[in-house]
Amino acid sequence: MRKFLFSFIAVFAMMFGVLSVSFAADTMVAEKVDSPPVLDGQVDNMWMDVQPLIVKTVVADYDAGNDHYKDKWWDAYEGEEKTVKLRSVYTDDKIYFLFQWNDQEDSRDRQSWYYNKKESKWMQKPKYVPDANGLPPAYEDKFTMFWNISIENFESNGCSTLCHGVKMRTNNDGETADIWHWKRDRGGPVGIIDDKWLNNDENGRHGDPGKSTYSYNSQEFEYEGKTVKAPKYWIPGREDYHWILKSEIENGTAKKIVKMDKYGNLVDEAGNTLSTGDFYFGSPRVIPSLAPVRMGEGSRADIREAHNFEDGMWTLEIVRDRNTGDEEHDVQFTEAGKPYLFSLAIMDNEAIAHSTPGGLLGTAYKLILK
Repeated sequence: MRKFLFSFIAVFAMMFGVLSVSFAADTMVAEKVDSPPVLDGQVDNMWMDVQPLIVKTVVADYDAGNDHYKDKWWDAYEGEEKTVKLRSVYTDDKIYFLFQWNDQEDSRDRQSWYYNKKESKWMQKPKYVPDANGLPPAYEDKFTMFWNISIENFESNGCSTLCHGVKMRTNNDGETADIWHWKRDRGGPVGIIDDKWLNNDENGRHGDPGKSTYSYNSQEFEYEGKTVKAPKYWIPGREDYHWILKSEIENGTAKKIVKMDKYGNLVDEAGNTLSTGDFYFGSPRVIPSLAPVRMGEGSRADIREAHNFEDGMWTLEIVRDRNTGDEEHDVQFTEAGKPYLFSLAIMDNEAIAHSTPGGLLGTAYKLILK
């Protein structure tokens, strides 16, 4: 009688969806929803009902071999740990993600311009390690997802096999991966993820077809018989800013720098002078390294995001079409129940060094659309 009763309850539960299917601990389960979350970088109530996948990451001890300079790119960050919570939901045509991870600060001073009195020239803050003058690196926070498209043994090897020194590539012809690269300064101001892909070229990272969201704020002048670099645009009166939008150039808020005088001072198109003494390292008067920052175009700009930094925590919300139509460069989330393999990396004010699951292992995880 008990066996009969249990069987009856089980059949009834399956017919009416009462029993839930359990998934492995390495799986992010995407729930289907009728009403999607608002893309605003906030944790809506609906997100709290989605079970997160929790991933621990660490910047591994890395040896660049004979290239000691590149080894230094990692040394200062080795051992840094992060905890990432990943959630996902989907609708008939779109898929949404919510990623959260710990960080001490919102890093966005990406190589801004300053005047180096010792060197007597305009320079950008260092990118990787302290420079020859002992000045610390200044960069942006980043978050990267690696989605497998056709890499053999990705489930067992993760993204560890994609690292070749400081470059990335797959190991065999025909193997590809989809890369989503959130960049705090270069795409964050316009809410766009930099969509790239990976193949077996020597430097295997490539942008998807289309146009990126950023250009670098740099130009050249002839100064004392030499060709020197200097910023191209600035915004008069603004402090502690780290990008210039395309719209700010178009509407005249940003001014083009048109001349460098014999003392190294810069002069803009409106006649304003940028005195070298005002733009010392550490001054709130900075000039961004990025201009213009714009919406981007094509497949490279087809992933939208919203982000928020609060109380030592990044929240990154993402939406993309489940089927982009670009099967060569993008993973297509078209099948429920199919495992989509991925790994991830976090760059905390780091240009090259990154925190990954299992350190050098780059452990792979699964996404399943329930």
